[in-house]
This record gives sequence, C-alpha cells and structure tokens, in this order.
Amino acid sequence: MKDRNKILFVCNSTWGIYKFRINLIRQLIAAGLEVYVLAPRDRYSEALHNEAGLIYLPLTTLRPTSFSLLGDLKLYRELLGHYRRLQPDLIFHYTIKPNIYGSLAARRAGCLSVAVITGLGYTFLNNGWMRKLVTRMYRFALARIKEVWFLNHDDLQTFVQEHIINSSQSFLLPGEGVDEKFFKPSRHYEIRPVIRFLLIGRIIREKGIAEYVEAAASLKQQGYQVECLVAGFYDHDNPASIPHRQFFDWIRSGVITYLGASDDVRPFLNQADCVVLPSYSEGLPLTLLEAGCLSLPLIATDVPGCREIISHGVNGFLCLPRNASELADAMSNFYNLSPAERMTMGRAARTTVLKRFTQLKVHAIYFNRISGMLGRKLEYPARLPQFKQGS
Repeated sequence: MKDRNKILFVCNSTWGIYKFRINLIRQLIAAGLEVYVLAPRDRYSEALHNEAGLIYLPLTTLRPTSFSLLGDLKLYRELLGHYRRLQPDLIFHYTIKPNIYGSLAARRAGCLSVAVITGLGYTFLNNGWMRKLVTRMYRFALARIKEVWFLNHDDLQTFVQEHIINSSQSFLLPGEGVDEKFFKPSRHYEIRPVIRFLLIGRIIREKGIAEYVEAAASLKQQGYQVECLVAGFYDHDNPASIPHRQFFDWIRSGVITYLGASDDVRPFLNQADCVVLPSYSEGLPLTLLEAGCLSLPLIATDVPGCREIISHGVNGFLCLPRNASELADAMSNFYNLSPAERMTMGRAARTTVLKRFTQLKVHAIYFNRISGMLGRKLEYPARLPQFKQGS
C-alpha cells in the first residue's frame, strides 16, 4: 500500500473548487493525502496554486459553455494523458464535461472515479436536442462507474428514471457543506422601515433575475417599502448571461440595487432581511444555506435543490418558477409577517442548516466514502486551523 494516496478533483472552473471544496481539500491534505486539482485557469487559479500542499494543473482544452466534437475530443485526450501519468487512486469529477469526458478517460486509464452531479444545468431545462444528446452521453459515460453522487433527490430520480444510471450506483450527498462558525449570526434582529430582499448569484437568466426585477417593480408600484438588492459576479462567458445593457438599465431605474461581487458574502447577507433565489433549477444552493445559517428567512422557487432546504411557511416560502407574480406574492407574504414571525422563521432556517448541511457533516461523509473506496481508514483531522469559508 502507498504511504500517500493520490486524489484528483476535476471541475470546469477553479472558482467551483475554491468556493465549494477548498476546506475539504485542506482537510484531506492534513490527513496525509496527495491532492491535485485539474481545472481551466480563471481568477481563482492563483489562489489554488498558492494553497499549501495542493498541486494545481490547468486544463487548456476545457470550454464549459461551448460544444464542439473536436474540442471535446481534445479534452478527453488531455484528461487521459493526466490520468495515465499521475495514476491517481481516486478521481472526483464535477460539472457536465468532467463528468462525461473525465469518467470516460478514467475508465480508459483504469482509474477509480466518482461523478458528482452538482445540478442538471440549463441543458436539462428544455427538452430539445441538447438535452437528448447530453442524456445519451451521460448514459454511455456513467455506465460502468461505481458511484454517482447527487446533491438532491430530484436529480437522482431523473437519472434513474431516464435510465442514465442504476439506482445501485447512486448516492445522495447533502451539498458541499457550510461552516456554521464562519456563518454565525452576529446581530440582533432589526426592525427597519424598509424591508431588504437580497438575491445572490451569477448574473444569468437561470437564476431568475428577470422575475426578481419584475416582482420588485410590482411591490414598489403597490406601495411596499422594500429595497431589492442583487449581489454576484457577471459571468461574461456564459451564454445565459443577462445582457449588459438590460442589467444596468434595471440598476439605473432604481428597481434593484447592485452590490457587486465578493469572496465573502457575509456583509451582503447582513444587510438583508430575507434572501431570495428564484432559480429555474439548482443542485443544492449554497446561497440559501449560507443565508439560513445566518438565521435569515428564505424565499425560493419550488424546484430541485431549493425544495431540499425550504419548508414552506416554516423557514421560508416556496413559489412557482418563472412566475414573477408568484414571487411577488411570496415576498409580500414575508413583508406582512410581524418582526417576531420573521425572527422565528430565520431561526428555523438556521436549525435546518445545522441539522443537515454543515461542513462537519458533509466532510465526514466524504472521509467515510473515500476510506471505503481506498480500502483504508482515513482519519478525519481532529484539530485544524479555522479556515475561511471558500465563498
């Protein structure tokens, strides 16, 4: 047996690794594993490159938002080359292209791998040719893989019902975890004359930003004293990005206030009375978990991922997706709660997160599953420095 097992994390962005999994990786390194990250270069690449004990290898052929048979063949060959050279004991693949081409390359190289379905993405939102193609590619790539992990029940059932995988391959992971010490409520509930709603997410259509803007305009026209905030980075390379002119027209009109983007979202969250996520589909939205951990009530669409977190009327409200009128009703329902009712709802949101979705629980699951796959007991580090949440 090797003294140090080698694990690879493969994703379509270094941002995705840093935001969701950097603390897990630090713990794996502290437990004595050799950890590599393979992802295209972006603004978080330097942070990964400078991370102690972590080896970052840039992927030069991965184009997350474009489809090209030639380009994807190059990606497959690039991954296969890395896998044959490194001979890892285990590979974790995240997002669509790594899940498909990485799983195929791992099979060819004789490497054990896990596909983590972090969400179905915009290709599954419609029943067009792209969904049919991706379904067939998933079915072929995951046919012989031992484990496929999902972040919510709905996505798992979709893969089983569409015969992409067998139910025996599936495993449900409760998200990527929230650091409950980092996201700890630090203020008393404030009674404000203006209720502040906040949407945090990439500035893309699938986050429901257009519906949020329409709902905000409706509430203001009805005389509600509300401020509707938006925070998140503009995803220039995503075909689903809101057009620049349209987004900044919304800002100039005063219907929304744009706070910008930050690696630490707590200052944004601490400005809000309620967090809103009118997304069309999610894996398990970290935004809602972080907000809930700070005892903020939640409003989201009744879609996969969001309904895993929100109990309607208990820790927040659910509404129909792609429906600004329904969203406005949910926001007005929150507005009309008493301060005591809002505070009770926020406390219920934190209770939900602490019960199911903390990093401690999720990372313990990772360690247990990895131990089983490696055939050795992987000791969960008893004491580690307090790491900053990757967000």
